[in-house]
Amino acid sequence: MKYIITLVLLIAVVLNGLIGYRLFQHSNYNVSSLLIIASYLSIVMSIYVLTVSRTRSNPLIH
Repeated sequence: MKYIITLVLLIAVVLNGLIGYRLFQHSNYNVSSLLIIASYLSIVMSIYVLTVSRTRSNPLIH
C-alpha cells in the first residue's frame, strides 16, 4: 500500500510541476502558485509516508 501511495504522490508532483510551469508561461500566476504549493505539499507528504512506514517496520528503533 505504501508503494501505491508513494507512486501516486510522485506522479502528482510531476503533473503539478508541468501544469504549473505551463500556466506560468501563459501568465496565469494565481493558479500556477497554487499548483506549486500543491507540488511542495506532495513532496512533503511523500517523504513523511516513506519515513513513517520505515520507522514502524523496524522493531529495533523502539
